[in-house]
Amino acid sequence: MKQLFILILIPFYLYSLDYSQTEAGKHFINKMHRIYGFNKDYLRKLLKQAHHRQDVLDRYNGRLKHATDYSWHRYKNKILIPESIQLGKNFMKKYAPYLAKAKRRYGVNKEIITAFIRVESKFGLYGGEYSVWDVLVTLAFNPNRKQRFFKEQLTKALLLARREHLSVLNLRGSFAGAMGCVQQVPSIYLKYGVDLNGDGIRNPNSMADCIGSIAKFLSRNGWNNNRATVAKPKVTGNEHFNLRSGYRSYYSQSTLKAFGIIPPSWWRGGAYFIRLKDGSRWDIYLGDANYRVITKYNASKQYALSIALYAKAIRE
Repeated sequence: MKQLFILILIPFYLYSLDYSQTEAGKHFINKMHRIYGFNKDYLRKLLKQAHHRQDVLDRYNGRLKHATDYSWHRYKNKILIPESIQLGKNFMKKYAPYLAKAKRRYGVNKEIITAFIRVESKFGLYGGEYSVWDVLVTLAFNPNRKQRFFKEQLTKALLLARREHLSVLNLRGSFAGAMGCVQQVPSIYLKYGVDLNGDGIRNPNSMADCIGSIAKFLSRNGWNNNRATVAKPKVTGNEHFNLRSGYRSYYSQSTLKAFGIIPPSWWRGGAYFIRLKDGSRWDIYLGDANYRVITKYNASKQYALSIALYAKAIRE
């Protein structure tokens, strides 16, 4: 009688490796038990269920070439377009009660909250492709350029799951372990997580709670609805190329004017100077303290400017 053999193919980047039996895994179990009182058998069971993600590890070992384009041109042509702006307006209608609740509680307008969710995950469409547990175990227990950071995030993920009565195995996120529609790593979510829908759980996979968490972050870092965030100046000549551009490039008005950058008549005080290239042209903006708040979430002028302009577009 012929025997039938079925070959089950498992992707090369996703395979079982019993981390509970490794020296690193045993050390982690003992540490979590000693410091935080976790049950050792519970931790062994969790580590046994972790899948090794070689594809994720390769990102932090320089073996995987990144195809992601973080240019200003990409931000403009993906985010600041009519279809994208309409998605934001639709989102504000759908989640109007939660956006209003976040504004009452934290004093942050719905447009800037919506802009963060658009840029970070396209309103939850992206950002949940990976098991956070698989990612963090792989990156915490294998050498890579950010291993210390991921060890901390693995610890924080367990503390978060215990505090909120969540299954750590059900947490979904990015290849870096960032969770939810605003892509917060466990340590950040522990600090800024919010139960906005009132179900008793601060859940990074809940859209309502995501709205609350980004509002809380902005509020705690100095957001002010009454500020402009960014504005276009009048530009004369090419002297501005002698000015540095970035999220820390703050200049007085007199300095800006000396280099051909004339703020709007209503602008008060100095400004952060933002210069970004789009093809053969340069886009130049000025940023205020709100712009700096955005960069505390992601230290990128492309990111911060796209969020500020998106918020302005959906408001108008």
